[in-house]
Amino acid sequence: HKGTLGLSPLPLDKMRAQTPQTHSPMASVASSPSAPTPPPRGKEAAEADQWMLFNDFCVTPTSSRETRRMYGKHKAPCLVFYQRVDLPSPPALPTSQITAAMYQQLTPDPRSLNLPPPHTFTPLDMQTEAPYPGMLLAIDCEFVSYAPAEKEIYEDGTEVETRAALLGLGRVSVVRGDDGAREGECLIDDYVRTVEPVYDYLTRFSGLVMGDLDPGSSKHHLTSLKHAYLKLRYLADVGCKFVGHGLKKDFRMANIVIPVSNIIDTVEIYHFKRQRKLSLRFLASYLLGMDIQSNTHNSIEDAVVALRLYKKYLALEKAGTFQETLLEIYRYGKKHNWEIQQQ
Repeated sequence: HKGTLGLSPLPLDKMRAQTPQTHSPMASVASSPSAPTPPPRGKEAAEADQWMLFNDFCVTPTSSRETRRMYGKHKAPCLVFYQRVDLPSPPALPTSQITAAMYQQLTPDPRSLNLPPPHTFTPLDMQTEAPYPGMLLAIDCEFVSYAPAEKEIYEDGTEVETRAALLGLGRVSVVRGDDGAREGECLIDDYVRTVEPVYDYLTRFSGLVMGDLDPGSSKHHLTSLKHAYLKLRYLADVGCKFVGHGLKKDFRMANIVIPVSNIIDTVEIYHFKRQRKLSLRFLASYLLGMDIQSNTHNSIEDAVVALRLYKKYLALEKAGTFQETLLEIYRYGKKHNWEIQQQ
């Protein structure tokens, strides 16, 4: 709420001077945590919708009556005083130092690397396919675990994860997304060379196996994390738009920030507010009739499917049936307990 109910935001020293400690709203709240609270009236009712409840990352409107209910020791009263400060606009980002020549040098033709067939990617032809602002690309990343999650068992037998598993980027694939003969063709398929021992390749979810990231035994195009980052950075700086499913984690693991306007995330497109988010596999089965990820994951396949889901969304929007289709997807999923039905 703006300040505290019945109070205006003031500097803390003035608040202390004007509000006796024994009669502060905080003191009265703490002294009678279990006292019944009457329904909001008058000014309190008018301002009820200005209170917000912060519960970790969940922020929801609440009533002034709810703010005074302590639920035993489950809620701790506190006051937050704030004031508005106008900050200058942040300076413009510096011009990218990653040139087209550098990008081309980092993406050699797999045939020149003596890699065994089949070759999974064909780099952009910088003469005829040079990246441009708004160029549509689809992306998917796979991860490996460098250290397991740490867990602690409490006296009551409850197991709590105290530290998440340490994950690292294992593979990144980017495919062409613009309409044309080469739509869906992979242009980057980087396996990221490991710099420390891999604890778990997470094969069921990543498709990666022992040896894939080892320079001594890998049959794939290995590169460093820095080089993988530089290629993505160049495409982002040019202004390319990225399509994918659950891109927040992918970009975080790649250590890259993409403007929101250049991100098209199908996990957000096919989502009703306050409903569960739908998996790529479920959407592919229902909308595209495709059975994917049945045994393992493949980042090229996942990127292509995300691209096709986006194109399907555009078609449904054009026909004016997207909301109806999305509602039917949720009805179907709830009916079948979100299980993939065999076609």
